[in-house]
Amino acid sequence: MSDAPAHHLFCLLGPVDANKKTLPEILVVLQICLEGQVSKTSINDGLSRGRRAAGDLIPWTIAQQYQDEDFPVLSGARIVRIATHPDYQGMGYGSRALQLLKQYYEMKIPNINESVTQEPMTEIKNVSDEAVGLLEETIEPRSSLPPLLLKLSERHPEHLDYIGVSFGVTEHLLKFWKRTNFVPVYLRQTANDITGEHSCIMLCKINAEQDNDKWLQAYWSDFRRRFTSLLSYSFNTYAASLALSILINRTISLESITLSKETLDVYFTSYDLKRLQMYSNNMADYHLIMDLVPSLARLHFLNMMGDTHFSPAQSAILLGLGLQHKTVDKLAEELKLPSSQLLGLFNRIIRKSIQYFNRVAEKYVESTMLTKDSVNEEVKLDPLGGQSLHEELESAAKELKIKQKAELEKLKKENLEQYAIKGSEAEWTSALSAKQSKKLISIKTGEKRASGADDSIQESEKKHTKKKKKKHT
Repeated sequence: MSDAPAHHLFCLLGPVDANKKTLPEILVVLQICLEGQVSKTSINDGLSRGRRAAGDLIPWTIAQQYQDEDFPVLSGARIVRIATHPDYQGMGYGSRALQLLKQYYEMKIPNINESVTQEPMTEIKNVSDEAVGLLEETIEPRSSLPPLLLKLSERHPEHLDYIGVSFGVTEHLLKFWKRTNFVPVYLRQTANDITGEHSCIMLCKINAEQDNDKWLQAYWSDFRRRFTSLLSYSFNTYAASLALSILINRTISLESITLSKETLDVYFTSYDLKRLQMYSNNMADYHLIMDLVPSLARLHFLNMMGDTHFSPAQSAILLGLGLQHKTVDKLAEELKLPSSQLLGLFNRIIRKSIQYFNRVAEKYVESTMLTKDSVNEEVKLDPLGGQSLHEELESAAKELKIKQKAELEKLKKENLEQYAIKGSEAEWTSALSAKQSKKLISIKTGEKRASGADDSIQESEKKHTKKKKKKHT
């Protein structure tokens, strides 16, 4: 520590009694190493030759993995180790120490010397070997030594862009660093020869809520895409729960992508969708669709399934079968589930997926159909002239009334007197009260018939009398 000026120790202490002259009890110790601020010349030279300088572990690793020459320019701190008192482990003191460290570098802990010019640091006076001989040196407590510990409010923090950590991946450690808002950006494909663990680098941005730069989000998105492809190679021995924990991180939220019909056709044909539909209806065995599970798992873990949600158990099953290519029996033994229950959850996964794929296909068909905006105005069919049903009925009623009124006026104009019945009231009464046959009634009209009319009447009467005579004979 004395020979490494870039390394610093931060201690989380217990309650401090000002009257006591003894050191307070140390709960947690954090050792950090300042990294970054590498010149562009060194970066370009190292990347072009495939080499890197000593030190700056995180900047050089990220620069090589992502071929990004801008990241090493940032300033950061790497947590070398974190040690908690054996009597206080598992009580949250480590997380509290990390929280205070982040607040310190985010300038959220006020400095009591902020308005005063900072005095130069006190240094130990060096004495050359020639000045004092070994036999003449007096051993006694030295004076004017710098303080062993300083409060965070008594020291100005360095300007940092991120805090990082490199460690061997275990489920317990990964859960701890995720709880303190760290995001994985690198996972070594070869395991350590001694521990058998894969080295992982996780980063946490300083003042993330104020920084609009999305470099960490871009690294996280690219890391997930790589990790999903490598799960069937270097990391196929990982437990499904551990791999799922690496892929899920709530610190950075990635937008869900709505799958298009063109993208769907790249992954699945119409025959593939029919097979998925058959299995979702329990009409086929799961072996019929096992070749489609990797594509389905990749779509899900790359957030290309829209609002489709799977439970943690279903996500672990989809990851184990689709990305790690494990058998049903091996995965059931790993998850401690009966094979029948695992296949039941798997069937629900396929059912939700095929429902989403059908919705994508339906939207595509709907978008290709003729709409009001896409139809040419010249060929639009408008039989009602844009009228509603109520307006059409009112218009028809008005036309009918006008027609009826016109016909009534026409009838009034015609001469109907020729059809009038002659005779007075007295004549009708006497004619109806006569004892003669009621079939023929004669009334004096006082008018002479035309000669033609009289002849026709006489002829009709003669014919009538002849018919009667024939009947009597």
